[in-house]
Amino acid sequence: MWIYQDNVMALEFSPEVRQTAAVFTEYRNTIDIYTEDCEKDKQFYVKLMNRLLADTGITINDIHPLGCRREVIECCKNDTDERRKRIYIVDGDIYLQYKEKENMEHLYVLDAYCIENYMICEDAICNVAYIFHARDSYERVKNILNIPQALNDIAEPLINLFFYYSIQMECYGQFCRMNIDSFIDKSIKQIDSSKIEKRIAEIRKGLINYGIPKEKLDDLFNKRKAKYPYNVDTLLKIVSGKDFLIPYFKYHIDRNLNCGLRLPKETWKFNLVDKCDITKLEPLKQAILTA
Repeated sequence: MWIYQDNVMALEFSPEVRQTAAVFTEYRNTIDIYTEDCEKDKQFYVKLMNRLLADTGITINDIHPLGCRREVIECCKNDTDERRKRIYIVDGDIYLQYKEKENMEHLYVLDAYCIENYMICEDAICNVAYIFHARDSYERVKNILNIPQALNDIAEPLINLFFYYSIQMECYGQFCRMNIDSFIDKSIKQIDSSKIEKRIAEIRKGLINYGIPKEKLDDLFNKRKAKYPYNVDTLLKIVSGKDFLIPYFKYHIDRNLNCGLRLPKETWKFNLVDKCDITKLEPLKQAILTA
């Protein structure tokens, strides 16, 4: 299939073709690792995997992005080639809140909304802010940003929003996830909780109009509250790191350090790899070692 990007014609390959192309890089990798996302995310994954597997003797020079979550799972299901060690990695996504993880040989489902969630911790965010800001000491940047407090401040409104996103998905089979920009007061670069409450009310109204009783919505919401307490651990598990948390901290850094940085999210997550809490990915490391 031909597509046009920035007025340049490019060839877009199917997930199956991209999967098969791994044969050309076998000599460069101890194990074939397949992921979601696209070509521009490859170097992020290579950097992350090399840090995660640094002490194992495993060599990773290439990652093979296959597209969306469904496409990765489908490729894993159809992979019957036993010549090579391989692993297919997918996000937990919105399904974490209400479904059991898919159980399939060679498939690893992350225990968080997406891989970017694992990039978020105080040291990683402060290190990136310190490097990009380049005008204050690391300790001063850390004190100004106060990441633990910032995470606590946004936890409850964003958890509630993602509770309702998952309820919408469970009841309706799809959900419309607007990114963090839709919920930011641009004048002060902070989350506007009233915008989140308005969006939740719209979701509830839409589901009730669809035929879901109010009592069922309340029951589904309360089940989620019982399973996931309002804290930072829940925030970093069920709220999208890619579209909400990392972009939010771009606003937070800009507001507190007056940086005004306009860097793409790929640049942010690539640099967050250096100092993120890699111990949270220990289960993935063990899955790769035993693949």
